[in-house]
Amino acid sequence: MNKEIWTLIIKTSLPETAECTLDLQLEVKAFGKFEDAKQAVREKLKEYAFTENAMFNGKGDLIYLERYAKDLDDEYDDDKSSLSQSKLNCVHNALKGIFEGKDAPLQMDEVKCCSDWMIAVDVTKDGISMYGYDDGPCNGYDPIIKTNMFDMTEEKDYYLHIDDMLGQDASSELYIDLIKTKLE
Repeated sequence: MNKEIWTLIIKTSLPETAECTLDLQLEVKAFGKFEDAKQAVREKLKEYAFTENAMFNGKGDLIYLERYAKDLDDEYDDDKSSLSQSKLNCVHNALKGIFEGKDAPLQMDEVKCCSDWMIAVDVTKDGISMYGYDDGPCNGYDPIIKTNMFDMTEEKDYYLHIDDMLGQDASSELYIDLIKTKLE
């Protein structure tokens, strides 16, 4: 008997920060229907994002990403390869839409390596990836923010990975994967 199920895997340090990966809590759930699994993902995201903790301000905002965006300027906003405050705010707002449980495709042009020389953002039609770039990792700016959860209307694998290392001493981590699994 072949059967497909949806597996939800959550690894997180929340509500605290993590000193190492061994500090992460693991939760695994299985669902028979994609819609049930999608609903569970959205409920968990709302639970984390709308509770004050080491990563979120309780209003659906990533604390350190929001602070980082405030320090950027829009001087080079016309340059596709430069990371500006408006571009980072676009990413931040799209992430907030995910946390609110919306299907909201990212409203940003595709770009490879939009950077301010500390962090970089890659935007594709499937999702975003943010990471430390050039001088960033040496200076404590080495975030991992990757997701394809902007539009969860299609039955496929989804992920949201956040390690918010944006200059603070210890980071918070949240890894959510929704995977289609075949049972034989």
